[in-house]
Amino acid sequence: MSLKNDIIKLLENKKYEELVNLPSTKTRILTKLISLTYDKKSVLSWRSIEAIGIMTGMCAESDPELVRHTVERLLWMIRDESGGIGWSSPEILGEIVRNNSELCSDIALIIVPFIDELPLRAGVLRAIGRIGKTNTEMVGYAIPRVLPCLKSPDPFIRGYAVWALGEIGASGSVTHLEKLKEDNSVIQFYESGELMEKTIGEISSEALKKLR
Repeated sequence: MSLKNDIIKLLENKKYEELVNLPSTKTRILTKLISLTYDKKSVLSWRSIEAIGIMTGMCAESDPELVRHTVERLLWMIRDESGGIGWSSPEILGEIVRNNSELCSDIALIIVPFIDELPLRAGVLRAIGRIGKTNTEMVGYAIPRVLPCLKSPDPFIRGYAVWALGEIGASGSVTHLEKLKEDNSVIQFYESGELMEKTIGEISSEALKKLR
């Protein structure tokens, strides 16, 4: 069986921690995982994104350079000089920072400004929420940049903005979130290892429970 197939099998069974035990280099495994992150309509892509964060967290103590090299590669992919945009880079970077808060504390400051890039905005919001869930101080300053996204015509951006504010614990945004409780726009949302459909109103109600 090929390395790619081995990885897919572990992802399908949510055995993310076992990825480090595959008979290959950590760099090659991470490269294969990144190659599986491009189809946001696939639960496998989202599990790959989550797995990259977990795997880098497991490798950080013994091989911090591997983590930093992966971060540098993703930042290169997201910038113009890469020759193309790394569409899933913000989400992956968010998972890496979430799992390596000390080693990668500076990376949150680099991710947030990409919120100004429309194709990357939803991914940056996802990263902000994931980081903020475990370390509010690292992304709390970004709240003023998240709030305008609540008025976006794109339901994915509205939905992720609502969710991110709840994860960060942005108590000052309660009034704004109340206004979206009746928003019936449906988006695909990855949570607890599964890809599901939720209305923005449902996401808003869940966020409000966290803020009260």
